[in-house]
Amino acid sequence: MWTGIIQGCVTATIKHPTMRRGKLLIVQPINPTTSQPEGLAQVAVDTLGAGNGQHVLVSSDGPGCQRLLDADRTCPVRLFVACILHETSIQSSATRKAAQPGGTA
Repeated sequence: MWTGIIQGCVTATIKHPTMRRGKLLIVQPINPTTSQPEGLAQVAVDTLGAGNGQHVLVSSDGPGCQRLLDADRTCPVRLFVACILHETSIQSSATRKAAQPGGTA
């Protein structure tokens, strides 16, 4: 899984029959701590309704995507939007230990 920002949608006049339930989005992978772009933009299927500029978590679980779309193994999609992120917070393991009751950094 990786975080990304929605940059747009893909319009196709003809789609594979297994993709009738989702919308194709262009997702730019980002570094979750800096929100800076990392690598090339990818195309992912979305069934949650994510929009331009939203931060999302993308999964590359091909069989999971097939289940999400009620598709068989002929489904050509591997990436899908797993959730829409409203807020992100990344802590180091030392910070997490200190935040636990009785924990020390």
